[in-house]
Amino acid sequence: MTGSSCLAVMYHYVRDTARTPFPDIRALPVALFEQQLDWLQAEYDVVPLSCLTDALAGHGSLPRNAAVLTFDDGLIDHYETVFPVLRRRGLNGTFFLTEDACSDTPRLLPVHKAQFLLACLGADAFGQAVLAASGQPRQAGAAEVFGSDRWEDEDARAVKRLVVHELPFDQADRILDDLFVRHVGDPVAFAKTFYVRPAMVREMAEGGMTFGSHTRTHRMLARLSPEEQLYELSGGVAWIRGMTGQAAVPFCYPWGGPHTYTAETVRILGESGYSLAFNTVRRQLRLDDPGFELPRIDTRDLPPYSTAEAISRLLSATEQV
Repeated sequence: MTGSSCLAVMYHYVRDTARTPFPDIRALPVALFEQQLDWLQAEYDVVPLSCLTDALAGHGSLPRNAAVLTFDDGLIDHYETVFPVLRRRGLNGTFFLTEDACSDTPRLLPVHKAQFLLACLGADAFGQAVLAASGQPRQAGAAEVFGSDRWEDEDARAVKRLVVHELPFDQADRILDDLFVRHVGDPVAFAKTFYVRPAMVREMAEGGMTFGSHTRTHRMLARLSPEEQLYELSGGVAWIRGMTGQAAVPFCYPWGGPHTYTAETVRILGESGYSLAFNTVRRQLRLDDPGFELPRIDTRDLPPYSTAEAISRLLSATEQV
């Protein structure tokens, strides 16, 4: 029996944070990653992204219980931990890379500066430091832009909204740079050990992994002009192809909520030659979903974090949860 839907699972950090200097980074422990893969392989047919791409284009079919695995941000975790696990199990994963970060001269992205400052300082102290440096009053009830996340503290989300969505990019970058140097360390040195490098990407591609673009700089696309969006998106297909030799190159939206990109973004993606695009609307995707707005669920939507009842409710949803 062929399927009309697919479970796309989204991962970021996969590491045992208690063994690192940053125990408060929200990560999936390695043992739980293995446990979750056990569950997925028992309940689903985990397929390469090419199977989904072909099915969306009407050139192939999916198993009845199909699933794909996706990994965002090009973290070193994906080379050191995830790649060996997937290869041992005979599984394919799709890894979305940001060009500024995953180069031979990597730049630490603002999103990751903010995450490690949150881990070091806590949401209240980090928020107060950003407010003091920016001169901005605290805004109660700021509009939600990231999409649903029932696991993250609201104070932490408020700080992220401030530095990602409300402050001018240049001002936020200056504040994050200053705070990171003071409280964490040298961002240049940090970046060199934090992201995958092109040689690692080539090795993973030769080992059966798939890669996609996550923009040049991880800016929130909805905040950019059409010209700025074109700069972020237009070179991604050629960049990924140059490292991997892939014909089809997928994309996923930074931040990923339904308000973090626009109709203009979708148009540019199509004209730039991407094969499909994922957001972070949390439900099972259907083959009749728009190809550049495919939903994904988070690792924490699955066991051991969620119950069978919660999973069933999520997978039957038709709107964002």
